[in-house]
Amino acid sequence: MFELPEMFSRLAAALGLGLLVGLQRQRTDARLAGFRTFPLVTLLGALCGLLAQHFGGWIVAVALAGLALVILGGNLVLLQAKEERPGVTTEVAMLVMFAVGAYVMVGSAAIAT
Repeated sequence: MFELPEMFSRLAAALGLGLLVGLQRQRTDARLAGFRTFPLVTLLGALCGLLAQHFGGWIVAVALAGLALVILGGNLVLLQAKEERPGVTTEVAMLVMFAVGAYVMVGSAAIAT
């Protein structure tokens, strides 16, 4: 378990990484997720990683599966609205950033940043 300053520095690192990816996705005019969504997803991963240290790694797996279902549901809504979806880059990036957030809390923060 971390001391309080180290925990907050790891949360800040996760938030910073999410902001960087969100800024890049916002600049490419992604309508699905951008500057606000990626930091939230990364912080969710970090919080799940923190909870996994107390309750076990199943929390990260369940939250990742839940996030994947939310993304799938969003894509189904877009398909029913007949909006053109050329790829799944943003969706995969969201799942990766969730995993990065969890790794910042569970693994080495120096490697993640």
